[in-house]
Amino acid sequence: MSHCDDNLAKIYQALKVYQDGHEGRNPAELLELDGVNGLTLWDFLCPASSAAIGQTAWTWRGGDLHANVPGEMVLAYDAGPVHKGRRNVLFTDGTVKRPPDHFLKRALVRDNELRREYGLQEKPEI
Repeated sequence: MSHCDDNLAKIYQALKVYQDGHEGRNPAELLELDGVNGLTLWDFLCPASSAAIGQTAWTWRGGDLHANVPGEMVLAYDAGPVHKGRRNVLFTDGTVKRPPDHFLKRALVRDNELRREYGLQEKPEI
């Protein structure tokens, strides 16, 4: 089984393919990417999480985003700090990081600032 940061990188590649076929828009739900660019339900899991097949290990924030938003916006992050107090985060530029929660909290605050700028609804922060 792949590491979850590898899975998030695969998800990002599938997302780019999805966007190409949907006028730059993202899917409302992360699992809508199942089958895109070879993704399987296993690619939505993290070995450290309690998510089961057919679920996802990540909190999806990208459903209302599109291809032309700033790269520092957050697409998805681990639902819990399952990596020794850290969470994987997938940004809209394709970067995957595994920061401590205080970094993720700052990233989510910035994400909501950008959402307001772009006229998008704010999302819950951790």
